[in-house]
Amino acid sequence: MIDPKQFYRKMDRVLGKISESGSGDTFIGHILVELENAFGADLEFGNGHLYQQSTEGFHLVEVTHPPAVFPKHIAPDDPVLERIEQEGGYIFDDPDLAAEWFYGLRPYVAFVGFLVQGPPGGPSALILFGLLPGWQREEVAFCLNGARFAINFRLKAEAARSDLDQAAAIQRSLLPTKSPVFHGYDIAVRTEPAEAVGGDLYDFLNLGDDILGVAIGDASGHGLPAALLVRDVLMGLRMGIGTNLKMIYTMKKLNRVIHESTFSSSFISVFFAELEASGGILYTNAGHTSGLLFDGDDVTMLHPTGPMMGPLPDIPLERAYVHMEKGGILVLYTDGITERVEEDGSEFGEAGLIRLVNAYRERPSEEMVNLIFDKALSLDHESDILEDDSTLLIIKRAP
Repeated sequence: MIDPKQFYRKMDRVLGKISESGSGDTFIGHILVELENAFGADLEFGNGHLYQQSTEGFHLVEVTHPPAVFPKHIAPDDPVLERIEQEGGYIFDDPDLAAEWFYGLRPYVAFVGFLVQGPPGGPSALILFGLLPGWQREEVAFCLNGARFAINFRLKAEAARSDLDQAAAIQRSLLPTKSPVFHGYDIAVRTEPAEAVGGDLYDFLNLGDDILGVAIGDASGHGLPAALLVRDVLMGLRMGIGTNLKMIYTMKKLNRVIHESTFSSSFISVFFAELEASGGILYTNAGHTSGLLFDGDDVTMLHPTGPMMGPLPDIPLERAYVHMEKGGILVLYTDGITERVEEDGSEFGEAGLIRLVNAYRERPSEEMVNLIFDKALSLDHESDILEDDSTLLIIKRAP
């Protein structure tokens, strides 16, 4: 019996090599050898066979210790292949299930096989090992099932990586690359996704010489689904508000589109404001974090004026109005900034953000954003499992 501690250490090393190994045709063959080297002697299996799928079944492409003890070609209707395809992996220790496979199998007394799924639309691979006298079902099943899942995950992730990279590039092209110039105001923004592509958005819309549209939002979840939702919202806002449609009309129409085109569990919070050169701010807040408007020592919370967008076909959404005085500061953010835990274990929250804004309020907007952002992200996130996308946008009006 293999020592449990040694077993798990070896399993960690093998799975680590599965994650680190290069891509290409040699990847599965490399893993075939690694599994046998790491566990073959302890779990009593060996002579790995690697088969590649073709239109006529599976054909043998590699054997770790020739000669081959299994067929060079496996037909699609072979009972062994059908059982493996049905179960994903199977241990054959009963000759009655495949009598002809046991002829010439010595010194092996049984064998195990499992499928490795290729990328979508691509061929699969089949791996077979012979089992020597003394093999233990639970140990062999655990080891090879773990390897099967890890290999499958690696291949699917590799196939998806190029699509994910493209999605990240598309998202970067949609978000503004620099803050706008708006006379009398100093504007800065910074965002960092938790994954390759994020679910946070921000945007600036030129609505005329004296009006600047400002948007910030936070889509549910992370990764590609959230990024697609961000894309839809950005394009909807630009096509709607950018063509002189009313704020509430555009937001409600966009909500219906989101509701009809996504799963009911998908949603997004959006804060949109029209900032006038004179300091007037007409805004609507669809379930987003409360904006913070600083006027000296006073802080006004720009609370939600309606629910998040997506779950309901129609949402009650209202506008609100505030005024930014000269020297005032408008802070918009996503909850990746505030859902943090201070070093003493207390909640960072809005109070922590307000404290930092007051501490750095004499600095330029870009410097304020970077100082606050770095401080917030240096703190642990409230979730012990996941990080969150984080975005911080600061608008300062000149004194």
